[in-house]
Amino acid sequence: MALPLDPTVPLAGIALILLLVWLTGGLRHARLADTSEAAALLGAGETGFAAADIAISRSHDCAIAHDGQGHVAMVFASGAKLAARKLQRDEVATVTLTPQDDGCALLAIRTWAFTHPNFTLLLDQAAAEDWRRRVTEMPA
Repeated sequence: MALPLDPTVPLAGIALILLLVWLTGGLRHARLADTSEAAALLGAGETGFAAADIAISRSHDCAIAHDGQGHVAMVFASGAKLAARKLQRDEVATVTLTPQDDGCALLAIRTWAFTHPNFTLLLDQAAAEDWRRRVTEMPA
């Protein structure tokens, strides 16, 4: 004997799961407080990056750092946590600047990396141009 399947039951279950994830904070996004937090993340663990200069995006979800010898690293929100990684010259696909109306520029860094391949920072126009140059001139 075949039982009829009500299609609303699975949909209601999925909606309930999504609601529970949202209510328990599963959709939170990490934010960088300041450059010292970014420096601590970069210097910790296997990244071991000694940042000489750091810029945080106006959205506080991404930062870019330079070590003074040409190397660049990123700090970024990965869900509810912050992560950091060095960029390698051969993994950078494109670096673009998009001027905004308020005197800022959107710096977009696209990489060939499998996990978190793209970074977007909203910076002052001059700072964005400087960081674009630093990323494109990284040593091999």
